[in-house]
Amino acid sequence: MNKVIQDEINTILWNACDTFRGVVDAGEYKNYVLTMLFIKYISDTYDEKYDEYKKQFAGNELKIKNALEKEKFILPKGCHFKDIYKQKEEKNIGEIIDIALNKIEIANKEKLENVFRNISFSDPPLRK
Repeated sequence: MNKVIQDEINTILWNACDTFRGVVDAGEYKNYVLTMLFIKYISDTYDEKYDEYKKQFAGNELKIKNALEKEKFILPKGCHFKDIYKQKEEKNIGEIIDIALNKIEIANKEKLENVFRNISFSDPPLRK
């Protein structure tokens, strides 16, 4: 596995942020970027924990699922960053992201209730 250096991470994040520039009002820009970074963070954490539990429980999917449901954040099926990224060319990608955020919020209601309420990736008033 190749180690990623800080400059590469910065470039990747900057390019990701560029996709929103000019499409989203400047005042709302940070909400979109931080939201996508959060989805990426919980997805990466989920992957790490999944691999850890897979080894610990010798691949027993039921035990792995139960352990993952006790983690800091629950990642519902279809809400992984990779799931969203695969659909990036879809015309309704904003709606796809909004649905994923809603599912994540519901699955983590105690911690995330109303956190994404004012963020909609398909909300036309936020567009320039």
